Amino acid sequence: MLQEQRLTPWMLLIYFVSTYSTAMTFAGGYAIPPQTAKAESMGGAATAGVDDPSAIYSNPAALPYIQGNQAMAGLQYVNTISSVRNSGVTSRNLHDDDFIPNLFANYQIPNSDISVGLGSYSPFGLATSYSPNAFTRYAATRSELRTIYVTPSVAWKPLSFLSVGGGVSFVHSSAVLSRAIFFGPFGDGKIRITDTTNSYGYNVGMILQPIEAVRLGLVYKSRVNLKFDSADVAFVDATGVGGTLTRGKATGINIPLPPTINFGIHWQVNPSWGVEFQYDFVRWSELEDLKAHFPTPLPGLLGGFPISGFLLPQNWKDASTIRFGGSYKLTDSFEARAGFALEQTPIPASTLSPIIPGADYMSLTAGLGYKWKSLNFDLGYMAVFYKTRRVNNNVLETGGDPNTLPFPNVPGKDNYRTFQNLVGLHARYAF
Repeated sequence: MLQEQRLTPWMLLIYFVSTYSTAMTFAGGYAIPPQTAKAESMGGAATAGVDDPSAIYSNPAALPYIQGNQAMAGLQYVNTISSVRNSGVTSRNLHDDDFIPNLFANYQIPNSDISVGLGSYSPFGLATSYSPNAFTRYAATRSELRTIYVTPSVAWKPLSFLSVGGGVSFVHSSAVLSRAIFFGPFGDGKIRITDTTNSYGYNVGMILQPIEAVRLGLVYKSRVNLKFDSADVAFVDATGVGGTLTRGKATGINIPLPPTINFGIHWQVNPSWGVEFQYDFVRWSELEDLKAHFPTPLPGLLGGFPISGFLLPQNWKDASTIRFGGSYKLTDSFEARAGFALEQTPIPASTLSPIIPGADYMSLTAGLGYKWKSLNFDLGYMAVFYKTRRVNNNVLETGGDPNTLPFPNVPGKDNYRTFQNLVGLHARYAF
């Protein structure tokens, strides 16, 4: 019982972290910034005004501003509708539903200016699937990146107007990449690469409150290097030569979770009305390519066409996002929220592919909060409208390799369309 054991939320958190699994989808790049229903309903703007344990992710310096000790848990549902169209033919992303859980807890150390917290969340991930017979198969059939962050945090409020905090994250990740390989008149081959890895990162934040009604928040979240150096490879040779299965290993697959800077301003206009503006900068340019090396070359065409690895240029660029959200207390128990966000895509037209069919987007958000005694419930909704992208590249037609051309009569003009629905539900208990 929570009333009888003050540390029970921490025990539940550890248990939850050790047992749950997640499935992800893409937003900007492969980041999923809103981690709670409340932040989601306010356009993701939560760097300065966050007042719940999700500060562990949004801004650890906000931990001292939380009223008492709290534990919160929730789930985000993400529905993705995306497709690629070329010459009247459409290939649809078949992976359209994802569920993303998270859990946070904080504790104010008595008779001190120090607060601590512990959280588990998933700020990065993607999952796309296409029919193995679709024209997109040479670029991707199944692509998946899953991440789980476990972050203990600490914050110190030495002055009434200043708080600083930070956390160190243990990051567990798994990845899947599968696609077809073009072998001309011999038919298609197939490759599937899977691996898991562990890494570390950190975040540091600051809250400055020059006057009672205004808070300024600044956060830096470090890069995390995901190094998949012992990946399992399953390779099936061309159907025309028997489709022999070969298993091997892949090394040198590095995927960066990029560093991020968040700056926010929260203005509590009056006791009922509050607004927040946030600017995000993400250094996506660190994703320059996707490559792998096979120490034992894969025996394509029965060994007549050995495959020693691949190199797929990405050349992503840095991207910015602006977020705006507002909340209004309808009664002592109910609070209404709304917001919007505008985000640049980091993916250039020259390397856009079905793995992550990204584009500039606008999101419109709304939600509701309800408080009953020591319990708070938050419901959030976000509609993400991606700009339709019409690109002229050969990623689909060559699988990223300019030396092959599976579709010599198909122009490299592809239309990418994407729309997402996000629904979040969180419960919070103060003890």
